[in-house]
Amino acid sequence: MDRPPRLLALASSVLFAACSGGDSAGPPDTNPPPFQLQCTVPTEQIFSGGVARDGIMALTNSDITDANSVFQLLDNDRVLGVEINGTARAYPLGILWRHEVVNDTLGGENLLLSYCPLTGSGIAFDPAIDGTVRNFGVSGLLFENNLIMFDREMESLWNQMSLGSQCGPDRGKQFKRRPIMETTWGHWKALHPNTTVLTRNTGFTTLPYGVYPYGDYDDLNNSERLLPGSTFSSARPPKELGLGVYDNLDSVVVFPFGSLDSAGSFVAMNETIGSLPFLVTYVRAEQTAFAFDRRVNGQTLTFTVSNAVTREFQDAETGSTWDQSGTAIAGSMTGQTLTPLNNAYVAFWFAWSVYYKTNIRLVQ
Repeated sequence: MDRPPRLLALASSVLFAACSGGDSAGPPDTNPPPFQLQCTVPTEQIFSGGVARDGIMALTNSDITDANSVFQLLDNDRVLGVEINGTARAYPLGILWRHEVVNDTLGGENLLLSYCPLTGSGIAFDPAIDGTVRNFGVSGLLFENNLIMFDREMESLWNQMSLGSQCGPDRGKQFKRRPIMETTWGHWKALHPNTTVLTRNTGFTTLPYGVYPYGDYDDLNNSERLLPGSTFSSARPPKELGLGVYDNLDSVVVFPFGSLDSAGSFVAMNETIGSLPFLVTYVRAEQTAFAFDRRVNGQTLTFTVSNAVTREFQDAETGSTWDQSGTAIAGSMTGQTLTPLNNAYVAFWFAWSVYYKTNIRLVQ
């Protein structure tokens, strides 16, 4: 199918953004996947995004600094935040637009941080496969306009929103996921004063970090995609962000930010998917949605907002008060914490509706 002229221009801009300056591209691709690999998805649905493998270079153990040393970030800049074993780190979207994959260690554990600008999806994984830590790169390929990574050890292909490998010797294997929050830098710092943050000292000196490279692609009602894909639902604007809580790839509950905006300045919603009772909190000023398990010590709690100004909520079962980090600060539950879900992340509505099709429930 022919792309409209505007989309052709977008494709060219993506190629230019990935290769401008000369130092963003990796070595030549001498073994381009996936066509010589066995895949669990039709290879005709896998498209080139306009760059070769490593044409967009992943980062590995790149430079970090503490929050007080950062002068390049504004409080309203968007970041992906991850906390492991009490250690927190922020990854600015202004850097991830240019690299998409970060191989890192945090809290004494390995971390694979991925962000796909074309689906607005940021997901954190454990990069250990069958007990061996892999190093991941950007393949230059897309499935349903979503990032496909490859690992350098086995050269399997791993589609981000499919949460595992579809091509190569690891096909059918799934990632172990880690909780992740998309929020503002100011909000993440308030929640985690001792956080570290990925810096722009990546070694790619000519990349224009902080400049969104895809024009108006992420505009709320822009229905264009870079490459062909499945028909998506028109129930919400195509590029509206929504927090999805999923049950592997069987079903998902999506909380569109537009609906959450209408619900209040601070929101606490009790929901269930499968046998999992969970809580979604939302801070309108920070455009931040996050999901917790509602079970504490075997008891399922039901929450309501008790103070929207201080962003506190209360459980009906014990009357304890909880802060926005999921910690009980008053009542019999004081000191208890809610467990963040590792099966939740933010993505564009069109992507949620394509990946889950009919197994999707909207909370509006």
